[in-house]
Amino acid sequence: MLTIKRRLFLSNILMLAMPIILTIFMFTCAAFILASVTGIRDVQSFRDGNIFYGAMKQTDALSSSIDPSDFYSVQSNMDRFNEDYKSFGISLAVYEGDTLVYPRSVSTSGLSQNALSQDSGLLIIEGSDAAYSIHVGGYVFLLSSTDFSFNLGGPPDGYIYIGMLLFAFSIIIVILVNRALTRFVSKRITTPLELLVSGVHELRDGRLDFRIEYNYNDEFKSVCDDFNEMAQYLYQMVTARQKDERSRKELIAGISHDLRTPLTSIKAYVEGIEKGVASNPEKQKRYLDTIKGKAEEMEHLLGQLFLFSKLDTGEFPLKVERVEVGEALGDFLTENNSEYKNKELTVTFTENSAKLFADIDVLQFRNVLHNILGNSIKYRTGDAAKSEIVYGEAGGSIVISITDDGPGVPDNSLDKLFDVFYREDDSRNEPSGGSGLGLAIARKIVEQLGGTIRAENVPDVGLSIIIALPKTGGAA
Repeated sequence: MLTIKRRLFLSNILMLAMPIILTIFMFTCAAFILASVTGIRDVQSFRDGNIFYGAMKQTDALSSSIDPSDFYSVQSNMDRFNEDYKSFGISLAVYEGDTLVYPRSVSTSGLSQNALSQDSGLLIIEGSDAAYSIHVGGYVFLLSSTDFSFNLGGPPDGYIYIGMLLFAFSIIIVILVNRALTRFVSKRITTPLELLVSGVHELRDGRLDFRIEYNYNDEFKSVCDDFNEMAQYLYQMVTARQKDERSRKELIAGISHDLRTPLTSIKAYVEGIEKGVASNPEKQKRYLDTIKGKAEEMEHLLGQLFLFSKLDTGEFPLKVERVEVGEALGDFLTENNSEYKNKELTVTFTENSAKLFADIDVLQFRNVLHNILGNSIKYRTGDAAKSEIVYGEAGGSIVISITDDGPGVPDNSLDKLFDVFYREDDSRNEPSGGSGLGLAIARKIVEQLGGTIRAENVPDVGLSIIIALPKTGGAA
């Protein structure tokens, strides 16, 4: 397949060669025209015009071979000469003075008498008559022609029209060749440019899924591929921006919702105290404890929101250290097991005999576990909940699985669990539904630690949150 560079090279070669070829062609045409104007119309005409000069040379040869005492020795040669040139209107005669000696009769031109009186070796031409004389002793060899012309037996005057036709044809050839070369090169340039312009217009009009299909393997192939990559990047960027915008709106809506409930309760209990509904110290204390609890809920929500904001902007510094994962999980459960039992959550932990190390921020890693187990408490189906923690190695990663016995979620909602303020509709308006930031924060922390987190439904069991962290070589 010809690339544009090769096409340009070939086009330049042809543009250099064509003027040379056409110049030769034009000179040929000019020769035809010139020959028609001057009477020199073909090669044959030149040959015929030179016949008389050939006869002159033969006359010189005959005259030099004559013996003045024996003139008749050249008669046979003269007979052959006149026979050869008879068809061209050329004849040779010998005079002694003004008297014809041989042959007895000859067709002479009007210049014959004048030529006899001229010096030897002089050629006289007048119109179609020509005469040439050589003096030998008392004799004069007279060569005459009554049809002297450079066009003896020449072609018709139509050659001038042939020359003009060839000249016009050469101009047409130049135009056609130039047009063909222009199309040969420009089509492979304008076509991809038009595709690129069309693609730009598609992106401008918001159709970010538009891709250019270009099947030629030339210089524009990489440009079109880069355009498609740019379009894909713009699509991803705009999609991410739209997703962030939706998340921002959901964040605002979620904060408004989750702050409104405790604020409403605080306002109601404050009004109860102001209006004397809490008439005794015990009731007042209960009201104040409730107000304090609601304020702590708001404080926890704002703390979670602040943490998520810092993690989202990458401004939250993680204090990473190398720890043995089984030990970190065991320490976390030892410290929080009593709290989970008070909240009717039973957590079982299966230890692994292998020592598996990872670089993590211990405090934020505990925050991840706390948020996941907190969801198991909030979304339990009965009075009590169960959760199991299992970890091991898979494909160079440490995989931690936290599985509860809750209701699970629809399969199409698994990827949405880690979005900010995402909760199933049935629990959205419940005061105990949580802030909706727990799993979003968990994902941010795990990703900053270089890991991944995902959710999957476990048949007949519940929901499993699976964390994969990069495995390191051992203790630092």
